[in-house]
Formats: sequence, C-alpha cells, structure tokens
Amino acid sequence: MTLRVLRVCGSPDTPDQRAQAAALDVAGGAVAMHSAAALWGLSGYSLEPLHVLSGRTPRRGLRRVGTTHSSVRLQASDLTSLRGIPLTTPLRTLRDLAGRVHPDRLDQTCERMLGARLIRLEALHLLGAELPKRGGAPGTATLRRVIQSRPEGYRPTESNLELRFVSILERAGDAPFERQVDLGDQDGWIGRVDFLDRRCRVVVEVQSDMFHASLRDQRIDSERIQRLERAGWRVVEVFEREVWHRPDVVLAKVRAARAAIRRAA
Repeated sequence: MTLRVLRVCGSPDTPDQRAQAAALDVAGGAVAMHSAAALWGLSGYSLEPLHVLSGRTPRRGLRRVGTTHSSVRLQASDLTSLRGIPLTTPLRTLRDLAGRVHPDRLDQTCERMLGARLIRLEALHLLGAELPKRGGAPGTATLRRVIQSRPEGYRPTESNLELRFVSILERAGDAPFERQVDLGDQDGWIGRVDFLDRRCRVVVEVQSDMFHASLRDQRIDSERIQRLERAGWRVVEVFEREVWHRPDVVLAKVRAARAAIRRAA
C-alpha cells in the first residue's frame, strides 16, 4: 500500500496529530462536522471518529485516516487552521452539522458559538441570506429557523450554565426571560444582568462557583443587587449547584418572585 501521510518515528500519538493526518490524507481536506466542532471546543462533540471535508470527490477504494466527505460548494473562505490543523470555520461547521444533528442540538451549538464569539451575529445573518427560501440540502430548513430565531440585536447566553437555566424554564412551560440586558439607575450603569422580566420587573442572576465564590465577588454582587433593588427590580439569585442538580428549586425561586410582584400589583 502506498503511504500518503508519514509520522516521525517516536513522535507522540496525540488526537491533534491524528486530526492533522486525517486532513492531510485528502487533497484539499479539512477536519469538519462533529470533529471540527470538537476542535473548536464545543462540548458534546467528539473528535473521533474523524470527519474530513474536501472540495474534490475522493478516490474510492483507498484506506483513509478519517471518514471523507466532499462538497462542490466548499470555498477557501470556509477553511482555516487551528494549532496547525486544517479545519472548517465555525460558520461552515454549523452549516455542515445542519441535517446531521437533532434540531435542538443545532440550536444549542449555534448559541454556544455566538456566546464564545466563534461566530458573529452579522455573519450568521449573511449565511441565512444565502440559504434558499425553500428546499435545499437536508437540514436547511432547520438552519434557517435557527438563524431567524436570532434577529438583529440578539444577545446569546454566555455559558452552559445559562443555557441550562433557559432549558429548565422551557421544559416547565414558564415564560422566557430576556438575556444579557444592560440596566442602570440615576447614578449610571449598574451592569449587564443575566436574565430580565420587564413586565414583572424581575432580574435573575445565575451565580457560578468559579466567578462568584470569593469574598470579593460576593461583596461586588451584594452591592450590585442593592443598586438593582433600589432601582425597583426584584433580584433572584440561583446558584450553579441548583441549576445542575435542583431544577425544582430554580423554578420555585423564579415563580415565587413573579407571583410576589403580581400580588403587589
């Protein structure tokens, strides 16, 4: 068998090395789809088995390092590199995953890409403008809905913790909150709150163990909450352990705050 990719004898066998070998094993190839999502650091995706995308139809009958796919619409602007590994851009990766993953998973993937600033909202809308209004490749309709649900001015959640909070409300059928909203008072800007219900004037802050555990963080949070309450907002704090392990407690806190405001009104 003719060797196409050579590895330096004695070099460590690592996932990055295997990914690079898979891309180099195909002319014009780049790590793509689930594998690219894993390289971009998106949780829930596995690098292996490796998927590679190329603009050329691969020769049949050859053993490849990874599973090879081809696309006549693959452009140079769809490709980049990470740690020396050729791979598809986050935007192209999102497009390739449409039709290959569940619609809910595609929606979460888009949200995480926006939150991690892997893609910009403007670029997402440009992609949406390129999609056919009807028909298209498998997953096109799903991708179109994912993009349309994020209009101009949309602000993504910034962590898996916040995504989990959104999921808890959705599954319970409770009204959603606005996300990542800047609030202020007569003295100026107070800060950007995690979740906001304008009608009930309720703010929900999702407190992670990493960023809100120190005494300094707690003091800053306390001062910020006091200012919000003086400005007329009812502030609810939910904590990481509750979000992941006690969704019933999270729902009880949110519902109690909303009910208290309704009774007062």
